[in-house]
Amino acid sequence: MKCDEFASHELPSLIRPKALQEIKKLQDLGAEVVVISASAKNWLLTWAETMNVQLIATLLEVKNEKLTGRIDGENCHGEEKVRRIRASYDLSQYDEIYCYGDSSGDKPMLALGTFSFYKPFR
Repeated sequence: MKCDEFASHELPSLIRPKALQEIKKLQDLGAEVVVISASAKNWLLTWAETMNVQLIATLLEVKNEKLTGRIDGENCHGEEKVRRIRASYDLSQYDEIYCYGDSSGDKPMLALGTFSFYKPFR
């Protein structure tokens, strides 16, 4: 599928090197890393799997094995990020939560963190 081609060939060059370094550092410390994005899960999933990170993202509608261009469900943005995180994880089970964001839509998610960083990789 075109999404897998994008994830393999285009996406890696779009990820900030400092973000990749932070992911690696956290993984080396044994942390569970989850990427939460308003971008389409359809084109992030292959990259997330190769990075060994969990993924929560916006789903695009697929009909007859083709993307329609419509969002399937809600855009994973703002409060929707918080809703999906809480639906997937019992945050009380974690001693520390590190949150990183780079847009205004990340601010509700950043409020969940024990440690939160806004635009740290620029």
